[in-house]
Amino acid sequence: MMSFFESILLMLVVYFLFVMIFYKNMMDMESVSSYECGFEPNSYTRMFFSYRFFLISILFIIFDVEISLMLPVPFLMENEIGLWIFIMFLMVLILGLLYEYWCGSLDWLEVHN
Repeated sequence: MMSFFESILLMLVVYFLFVMIFYKNMMDMESVSSYECGFEPNSYTRMFFSYRFFLISILFIIFDVEISLMLPVPFLMENEIGLWIFIMFLMVLILGLLYEYWCGSLDWLEVHN
């Protein structure tokens, strides 16, 4: 098992590797931005970002964390109160999912009638 120091050292090595790999991209951001004098660059510098994709990815992360919290529950249930708490947690999770479905947040494409 890795010690705390080894874990910190590994994270620092990975961080510096990413900085070295992506340093050129960070420097190029200045060269592709609009000039202060008003000239526009040859190509469009802003990338399109889908709001629906962002919303669905945030919902996925939230439900993924909730599912990972539910994994150890069968090992921790020693009495009936724990079972009822788990059932209430599942009810809130299912009601939240149904609410997102009825609001249309989970639809990838908008359907216009």
